[in-house]
Amino acid sequence: MSTPKKTSLLLISLSFLGLGFFATSFLPSAVSQEKKPIAKSPTDLELFRASATRFENAFNTQNPKAIAAQFLENAEVVDESGQVVQGRALIETRFAESFKNFPQAQIKIEITSVRRLSPEVAVEDGVSTITLDPTEPASRNAYSVVHVKREGQWLFASVKDFPAEPLITPHDHLQDLAWLVGHWVDESDHSRVETTCEWSDDQNYLLQHYRVKTRSGQEMQGVQRIGYDPLRRTIRAWAFDRNGTFVESNWTPIDETWVIKAEGVTSAGEAAFATRVLTRISSDAYRIDSVSQLVGKQSLPDSSVVVVRRPPTPLE
Repeated sequence: MSTPKKTSLLLISLSFLGLGFFATSFLPSAVSQEKKPIAKSPTDLELFRASATRFENAFNTQNPKAIAAQFLENAEVVDESGQVVQGRALIETRFAESFKNFPQAQIKIEITSVRRLSPEVAVEDGVSTITLDPTEPASRNAYSVVHVKREGQWLFASVKDFPAEPLITPHDHLQDLAWLVGHWVDESDHSRVETTCEWSDDQNYLLQHYRVKTRSGQEMQGVQRIGYDPLRRTIRAWAFDRNGTFVESNWTPIDETWVIKAEGVTSAGEAAFATRVLTRISSDAYRIDSVSQLVGKQSLPDSSVVVVRRPPTPLE
């Protein structure tokens, strides 16, 4: 948190700086040598993701005929309780009945893997999230689909749903950091850092508001938002200060600590990097060890601070 150098204050709010790139193209050296571009075939993942999108659209518009059209004539569906529905006609009937009972049902499909077993057989695994009614919580089920190629078209031969997974919210993923909620302070001969951490209104993020004041009168204020990234399956944070510095960091739990990798850019346009190790000492104290700190071309020394919970004032 607080360190004696002005530049190290910027590391509190380092951010991720994305870099783009441009593709290049080449002109033929002569008209006679001009070649037609070779069509790129879709990958298996792209191919079956398109199939999953068609299924999503048919389901979300309650179109059982369009759903049934994606199945082989003798296909089967095994639901999460083990009941089997055999044949395209019965599959269409089952979906029609479901849509009659749940006219607002919606589905979202996430493919986790695709395995080609032969040129005409592939297995798709994934997770489906179904909301039967907007007022009810969604359910997540792992599934497996066997695709078979018939006359150039991939169709479902078998679909198996597995029992619903317990729904884990972003709030649940942050419980290991819930102890950060409260008022914190660390003070040295050079500066004082005050931090207030609270849950966001939707309870899905931890918000840290921080204020740094040096003995020379310099001041910096900012906010950090800590959340769960379901795609990367990790804790991430984004911090912004009032001067224009911003930071993105990845948080990884290792044993009894959190290793925080941060990188970003300062308001002056300098790239900055830091690694921090956050160790909880007690319910009222934690330590931050900072290493590999770099701002622009300046390497900063390693540092360690202990942050303590600020006792409430009489009015609190």
